[in-house]
Amino acid sequence: MRVFVTEVLFEPKTYDIDFAGIVSNQVYLRWLEDLRFELIGRHFGWEKFPPNVVPVLLRTEINYRKAVKLYERISGKMWISGIEGIRWFLEARFVKGNGELVADARQGGVFFNMKKARPVRIPSELRKAMEKYREG
Repeated sequence: MRVFVTEVLFEPKTYDIDFAGIVSNQVYLRWLEDLRFELIGRHFGWEKFPPNVVPVLLRTEINYRKAVKLYERISGKMWISGIEGIRWFLEARFVKGNGELVADARQGGVFFNMKKARPVRIPSELRKAMEKYREG
């Protein structure tokens, strides 16, 4: 399943580069966060979340394939790849302008009620939006 495919273009900044002259592995975590925030905002809308409910990551797995250097623009794409019970799963790919894959990632998480301090069911509005997206 590829629901809510979202694309964001990234251009490494000088502070993203490590001592070896390539994008630090830590930068990909920030880019994944940017992608996830954009995915929810663009396709669902943060204002539709129930009060006090936020997405929380339980796992991130990144496969680093090729080095990225300063001034290389990278296209990041993310989508929801599945739902299982109260968990949701995301996948992402980062590619150079020539189509070369530089990294791919998988994330898993839950939605967490901050007031009750516990995981909750995936918000019904998000489930409905996903079903509508798949149908349409």
